[in-house]
Amino acid sequence: MDGEGNLWVVGRKNLTDEIAVHYDKHGKILGRIGLKSTGRWRSIALDFRSNHILITQTRTGQSLIGLPTSAPGEVEVYRPDKSLVRAVDAVFVRTVDGQQQMKEPGYLTVDREGNILVSDSGTNSVHVCNEDGKFLFQFGGFGHSRGKLYAPHGICTDREGNIIVADSGNRRLEMFDKIGRFLRHIITDIEPLAVAIATQGQLVVTFWDHTVSILKNY
Repeated sequence: MDGEGNLWVVGRKNLTDEIAVHYDKHGKILGRIGLKSTGRWRSIALDFRSNHILITQTRTGQSLIGLPTSAPGEVEVYRPDKSLVRAVDAVFVRTVDGQQQMKEPGYLTVDREGNILVSDSGTNSVHVCNEDGKFLFQFGGFGHSRGKLYAPHGICTDREGNIIVADSGNRRLEMFDKIGRFLRHIITDIEPLAVAIATQGQLVVTFWDHTVSILKNY
């Protein structure tokens, strides 16, 4: 939802046409963004500082001869007028000091400083870039111990700037500080899909079984 209360939704019209649709408060369509067909699921987020729209895109798929490709994933950044600002991909998220480029970017969020945080199930990590796409840091990595991730999905930041990740493969919610240091497990033995912070600070969690929980204290 943007700063005016209008809604952005990303999805498919059919098997090949992938779009992002902008609705007003009454469900009227205000505009659309046509997206490249990937056959993979996407996520969308809003940067309230710039009013930009951010959409994940996994480019891994099949080549024209049907063989799998290993092209990295990216985050596309659009203006409200639907024009493309930039694509944040492996050109920006370089392999530095053992850090891996994005492979399968899933969910994303934008913190209060405008930094872009992306959960990547391909590297089992969270990648963090600034608003210009410059790589800042990465945390997580495959594992089951404290601070490790396995198929991370939903991601958000709370009022203190802490990062909350739906660690789906490990069946838990994890909290990290603003520079990616592990703080604690919020809940374990669950199957979380997505997370968000409500306007009054509650933590909203959706699950794979199509249920939603709202946590006032976490």
